[in-house]
Amino acid sequence: MATRTATVVLDRELLELASSLVCLLRDNQIIFLNNAGVRMLGLASSDDAIGCPFEDWVVDDYRFLMEAGWDLLAEEDFLPLKLARADGTLFEAELRVRRVPTDDVYFIEGRDISKFVKSAEALRDREERLQGILASVAEGIVTINDSCKVESANPAAELMFGYKRGRMAGIELGELMPPDMRDHHQRFFDAYMSGLFPTLMGRLVEGVGLRVDGSTFPMEISVSELRHGKHRLFTAILRDISERKENEDRIRRLAHHDTLTGLPNRNLLNDRMNHALARAKRHGGRMAVLYVDLDKFKPVNDSLGHEAGDHVLRAVSDRLAACVRSSDTVARVGGDEFVVVIEEITRPNEAALVARKIVESLSRPVDYDGHPCQVGASIGVAVFPDDGNTMEEVCKAADIAMYRVKHAGRNGFSFFAAHGHPVEGFED
Repeated sequence: MATRTATVVLDRELLELASSLVCLLRDNQIIFLNNAGVRMLGLASSDDAIGCPFEDWVVDDYRFLMEAGWDLLAEEDFLPLKLARADGTLFEAELRVRRVPTDDVYFIEGRDISKFVKSAEALRDREERLQGILASVAEGIVTINDSCKVESANPAAELMFGYKRGRMAGIELGELMPPDMRDHHQRFFDAYMSGLFPTLMGRLVEGVGLRVDGSTFPMEISVSELRHGKHRLFTAILRDISERKENEDRIRRLAHHDTLTGLPNRNLLNDRMNHALARAKRHGGRMAVLYVDLDKFKPVNDSLGHEAGDHVLRAVSDRLAACVRSSDTVARVGGDEFVVVIEEITRPNEAALVARKIVESLSRPVDYDGHPCQVGASIGVAVFPDDGNTMEEVCKAADIAMYRVKHAGRNGFSFFAAHGHPVEGFED
C-alpha cells in the first residue's frame, strides 16, 4: 500500500535521476530513498533505510529540530545540519522539507555541503588572516573605486585620518586632502582615467593628508590599480611621515642655525650674503655688512657662569633682530660675534642709523636672576660696492673697521672707507 501510494504521488524514476538525496516520509518513517541518498548515507541499499526514522542519520545535537515537527521544518527554505553516515563519519548537509498534502507524505531533499562549508571556512580563515595582517601593518591601506570613493580602509588608515572604525567607507577621496589640493588631484585622476600618465601607478610620491579635525600632515603615497571587469579598483598605501619631516627640518635647522640663539649660523649667512650680493649687482644697489663684537662679555661668564652668558647671548640676539627689518639678516658666527646684513640701502647713512640703534640697544643692561649684566658692542661697517667688489672683500673691510672701534675705546661703530680711510660714527 505504501509503495503504491508513493508511486501515485511522485514518479520514482524521476527521483532517481536527482543528484541530491531524495527521501519520502510517512508517519516519521522512510518509505523511499533514492540511490543518491543511499550513497550519501553510506548504505548498501535503500532497504537499509526503509521503515527507519530519518533522525537515525541526524547528529544528536541537531535532533531537536526533528522533535519540533516536520510541519514546522516544512516552513523553512533550507535547513543546515550535520548527518552521520553508516560508518559513523559526519558531514555537513542542507535539507529542504516539503509536505505532500494529498497523501500525508513529507518530501525531503538533502545536499552534502561539506566541500562548500570547508571552502567557506577556508575563505573565512583567509579573510580573517588578511584582516589581521591589514590591522597589524603600520601603513594605511585604502581602496578606492573608479568613482573616486573610498571602499575600504584598514585601522591604520582610520587612525591616520582620525576616523572611527568603518566611517571612511563611502567618502569622497577629496575629503582626505586639503581643499586647495582637490582640483589638482582630480585633474590628474581624470587624466589617468582617460589614458594619460600611464606611469603614474606604483610611483612613491609625497602629499598632504587632511584629518577629521581639520589638521594636516605630510604623507607618502603609492597607488596600484586592479581591473575587475569593466571597473577599476585602486589601492593606496599611505605612510604618515610627520616624524621624518620633523627630523629632516631639525637636521636642516641644525645645519643652518645656531643651536643657542636660533639665529642663522655661518653656513646660512654665507648663502644669504651671496644671494644679497647677486641682487645688489643685478639691480645696481648697495648693501651693508656690520660686524658686531660684544664688549665686556667675558666678565659676565667669569663672574656669573656660562648659564648667565648664554642668557645674555639670547637676549642680545633678540635685541639685534629687533633693530633690523625682516628682510635683513642677523647671524651668530662665533662665541660673542654677530654679523648683520642690511640689504637695499641707497646711502651709507642708512647703515649708520642701524649701527647706532644697535649700540644704544646693547648699552642697556641685561637682567639675569637679579644681576644686571652690562655689555656693549664694537661694530665695524662696510658697504658694497664702496668697500669691496666681492663678499670676501666687504667682510674683511667690516672686520677691520670693527677692530678699529675696539682699539678706539669700544662701544661704538665705525665705517671702513675706500683706500683705508675710516669714517668714524657714533661712539660713547
